[in-house]
Parts: sequence; C-alpha cells; structure tokens
Amino acid sequence: MENNSAIIEKHYSIPYELFGEAFKTFQKRYVMPRNYVVIGVLLAAAIVNVFYIAFDYGSTVNYVAMMFCLAFACVVWYNPKKLRRNLMEAIKGIENDEYVMKLYPEKIVIGTVIPPEEKGEEQNEDEYDGVFDNGEPEDEISDTEIFLNSSVKVYEKLDFFIVYIQKAMFYVIPKSALSDEENMMLRVHFEKQLGKNFKKDKQIA
Repeated sequence: MENNSAIIEKHYSIPYELFGEAFKTFQKRYVMPRNYVVIGVLLAAAIVNVFYIAFDYGSTVNYVAMMFCLAFACVVWYNPKKLRRNLMEAIKGIENDEYVMKLYPEKIVIGTVIPPEEKGEEQNEDEYDGVFDNGEPEDEISDTEIFLNSSVKVYEKLDFFIVYIQKAMFYVIPKSALSDEENMMLRVHFEKQLGKNFKKDKQIA
C-alpha cells in the first residue's frame, strides 16, 4: 500500500537574487558542459580552415567555413547569457509567488499556492458558468510530481537544492524554508534515492 503521508511539507517563496544564482548554477552544471564541447568542435574546425588558408590550400569555401564556425561558436557561448537575462526579466513579477513542496518516499510534489483573493475571483467567475458555458473543459493548475528515478538529478548548494528533470525542467528549493534537521533529511533522502545523480557543492562538508 502506498504511503500517502508526506515526510516533509513546506511552503516557501524564491527570492529574486536566489533564483538568479540557482539558474546560473543550473546552466554551469547542466548546460555549459555540452556547449563547451560544441564550441571546441567549432573552433577546431575553424583552425583547420585557417591552416588551409595560411598554406594556400584553401578556397573561398574555407573562408566561409571558418567565418561560420567562429560566428556559430560565439552564438553558442552567448545564448546562455541572453537566456538568463531574459528569464530574470520575466520572473520579476512572480518572485513573491508561494510554492509548496511535499517529500514522499519515492517522489517530490511541487505546486503553486493560489492566494485567497485569487480564489475569491475564481469563485465569482463560477457564478457565470451557467450563462457563458461554452462546453469546453476548464484549465486546471495541477501539482508537479517528480519521481526520484534515473531521469532526475539534484545538486545541493549552500543556500538551495536544484531538482533537475533532464531535458525538461528544474526546480529550486531554498534551504531557508527548512530547518537544519529537515535539510539534512532532504539530503539523506536524495542520496539514498538518487545515488550518483545527487551531487553536493564542494563547500558543503
């Protein structure tokens, strides 16, 4: 029988600066290593074309290929910085949103807490459902269930945990929302469930 009681349940918000640090850490660990490989291949290809040009073995194609490789390498290097800047602009209006995290033996459930005033607005809108009902189902905001399996990686920093669903999404859990005992419980649980997919920052003993 499945255990329906949460080991830990916490409400929290993510400060703007903390989210920026977390996203930068996420890119450094899970995005940039792949980008560095791509940049290395492009630079190597550019050097080969420079060699052909320098020794008069090359043609117009080599010039074009060299410029393309260098330009594309710059784009690959710059895109993460641009993405981080755009994302930080986008979250300025939601940095005070409240979330709830529930830890279960085999999964984490993370959802957004709807403020009472917004719930009231939803109830008022429901009064008109019979008049304006178009027969289409309403959208529902559901919690996200993250099963702690091989598709999930977790990285622990001094101030937060990053929960990364590979090639999909990442979530930030600030340590300030938990007690020291709860942070330790979360760390031990990740170590047990994820094994090598759980990593700690070098600053953490």
